[in-house]
Amino acid sequence: METKTDRRILRTKKAINDAFLDLLTEKEFDRITINDISERANVNRGTFYLHYMDKYDLLDNSINDHLNRMIHSCTFTKFTEEKLEKTEAIEALKSLFIYVEENFIFFSSMLSNKKTSAFRERMMALLSSGMQKKIHMQGINQNIDKELIVQFLTTAFVGTVESWILSNMPQSPQWMAEQIWTLFERNGCK
Repeated sequence: METKTDRRILRTKKAINDAFLDLLTEKEFDRITINDISERANVNRGTFYLHYMDKYDLLDNSINDHLNRMIHSCTFTKFTEEKLEKTEAIEALKSLFIYVEENFIFFSSMLSNKKTSAFRERMMALLSSGMQKKIHMQGINQNIDKELIVQFLTTAFVGTVESWILSNMPQSPQWMAEQIWTLFERNGCK
């Protein structure tokens, strides 16, 4: 039987996460204290510790939550798990860019804050596993190590997304999806 989480707990956790995110836009991670988070969230320190061990645990939970929602709530999951036609693949990529666009503050904070490299590393690991399934080793890739191709494409993709975010998303999610898909096609990832 599924248990429901008390709405007060959900509201409190949301307040803590929102406060943490606000603070990340204002200062570096290592300068944020539990008092800062608690005051901004309008909860006491004890309440914070009921939900998180420390700010690193909060960061870890926040990263996991957003990456899971980015991958599983969007049609992007279809991109990594299925062989798609071009239009479906572009739509799947577009859903990822829309999610990032809708959560711009989180992503820009994670990518611009020096002490949150864990986010980039987890994003790379998550996408790398999806790329493993998409790479075709015939044609232009037949004489190249698969791990190297996956690393190359994952790094290029994450770097491109990062650049798009940090330059305030000058192109639309549709445009980004079309361009990325073209690059994937050229590199044997369909």
